Amino acid sequence: MADIDVDDLDFGDEENTHIPERFPKHEKERGKLRIAPAHETLPLLMLEAALKGHERKFFDLPGVCLVIRVPGPEWVAPISKTARAISTWDYILANEKPPKSRDTIDDAVRKLSSGGRILCITPIKVNTVPIELRSVIDIDVTLNSPGDDLIRKAIHLATGTRVRTIPANIAKGLDYSTICTAIRKGSSRKDCIDRLVAARGTGYVPDPGLASVPELSQLYGYGEAMEWAERLVSDLGAFREGRLDFSAIERTAILASAPGLGKTTFVRSLAKTARLPLFASSVGTWFANGPGYLDSVIKQIDLLFNGADAVAPAIVFIDEIEAIPNRATLSPRGADWWMPVIGHMLTTLDGAASGPASRLIVIGATNHPTMLDPAMVRPGRMSRIIRIEPPDAPALAGIIRQHLGSDLPDADLLPMAEMGVGSTGADATEWVKRARSVARKAGRPMRPGDMAAQIAPDAGMSEAVMRRVAIHEASHAVVMCALGAGTVRSVSLIGRSGSGGRTDVMVDDGLITKNQSDALAVFALAGRCGEEVILGSCSSGSGGGTYSDLAKVTDLVTVDIVSMGFGENLAYRASPEQARSLLQMDPRLLAEVERELRRLHAACTAIVERHRRDIERVADVLLEERILSGDRLRAMLTTGGKALSSPRAVHHG
Repeated sequence: MADIDVDDLDFGDEENTHIPERFPKHEKERGKLRIAPAHETLPLLMLEAALKGHERKFFDLPGVCLVIRVPGPEWVAPISKTARAISTWDYILANEKPPKSRDTIDDAVRKLSSGGRILCITPIKVNTVPIELRSVIDIDVTLNSPGDDLIRKAIHLATGTRVRTIPANIAKGLDYSTICTAIRKGSSRKDCIDRLVAARGTGYVPDPGLASVPELSQLYGYGEAMEWAERLVSDLGAFREGRLDFSAIERTAILASAPGLGKTTFVRSLAKTARLPLFASSVGTWFANGPGYLDSVIKQIDLLFNGADAVAPAIVFIDEIEAIPNRATLSPRGADWWMPVIGHMLTTLDGAASGPASRLIVIGATNHPTMLDPAMVRPGRMSRIIRIEPPDAPALAGIIRQHLGSDLPDADLLPMAEMGVGSTGADATEWVKRARSVARKAGRPMRPGDMAAQIAPDAGMSEAVMRRVAIHEASHAVVMCALGAGTVRSVSLIGRSGSGGRTDVMVDDGLITKNQSDALAVFALAGRCGEEVILGSCSSGSGGGTYSDLAKVTDLVTVDIVSMGFGENLAYRASPEQARSLLQMDPRLLAEVERELRRLHAACTAIVERHRRDIERVADVLLEERILSGDRLRAMLTTGGKALSSPRAVHHG
């Protein structure tokens, strides 16, 4: 440092622009500037700016404990070297991480208690000062990232030419090595400035595409994650109003879910709602942006966090965070390479998540939460895992509506969504895209049937089979409306399995009378009766599995007889769970159940015949639109049903 010979440098119209004699001692050769590289001058300039008013303690005072907080880990070594060169210290603790050696800490304590001069250099975000010294600090100064003023001076000292103007915030987000390699000794000032601008452009920049992203209030189905995000937005508002310290905000989390459940969309919406810049990356990006060597990956981590820190408060989003391996599962060969990266990442998270000066919100995302290193998911780092589950029917309907925009403005989307329960938001996006494509090819506006066909494809059914299914489901729906024993929520030509249909009905969840039980039995038989009356024969669509229409109505009648006292005899013979077994063993019970089923079948046939025209009309609409809401159905019929209180869902088909 003694090579820097400056007496009265002129950096424009600024005052106090020369480096004082004690920064460093030098021969006075007035008016002469000895060129010096930035890796020597920049730390010196930063110390000069930060230590104004503390020069005596820094240079002369015995028995002093001085702490210098630097912008990041990469600044520790150069600031330590410069401080050692221009002053005398009995002990220097310059650590990127807290010292683990008890001997090191004890040595520092002994030196200080004996009147020695102790210097501790620590990154701003990670307090590496030993606990034993934190309460006895005499000087505590912070060196922020070099601003435009210091960068101009460093360029002057490296090039010998004055720099009056430079782009604002030219070095924000750049690390020590990038700045020093951009400001080169003997280069022109223009080249130095151009390199700094180019370097800033290669770093991480905020996501610019948030304008079209919906805000949190427009999202559906995020459960616990939404509650966390809403608290975060509220706390950020309190922070901006000065009512809450940033350190009190719960600001780290990992979002975990199966693929396609909208983790990235959620984070982008959070950034928009919170009015914060979003810096998004992934482990794959760190490798793609460099040659994949150890130092290049570590530099990508620093660029990400430094770029966000330069405009903080900001959100850092790391997708596929499970790609940072769990140290417990690393092979010996892999550990040699990965351990420095993992250690650096954990240290960076320490500073970003709990550093006293941090203004960052850090969010990770993973499809495989069990693969994460436990050291990452702990308080002070990524403090919690929030699971995002597949959306339920109302949430899925909201997602579909969001992507539909102005299409199908009057459609009841809940019945469609119920057919798609278990699907993801990404699935919903594809349904809408494909439905729009179908409508475009047909040269017409989108219809509800276009959406229904994407959610539950028809599995290649022939026209004849489709018409039979339509008559079957329309009969269920119209008969229930005629009976008034429940409320039809929807009727669909396509069931969840991709074949058959589906009619959803809400019925009373309270005590059931004999008349209500008969009505439910008639409803269950309606599909079969509709096929017989309108098509001349029934199909296998009413029978088959234990959840088929015939199985349900047989169980219902059997329970009425043996458990409820609704049959020819009053005696209680079996529980509802035992009823089916008893039916198989008792021929007389089987004969009684058969007689009751025949009676109900005749009653159902009479209702179908009376409402045949309505059934055929509903079936025709189903063939065109594939799904009808309950409201649309009732508007088509001359007879409406009455919804009962405390409903529970019953599905037929």
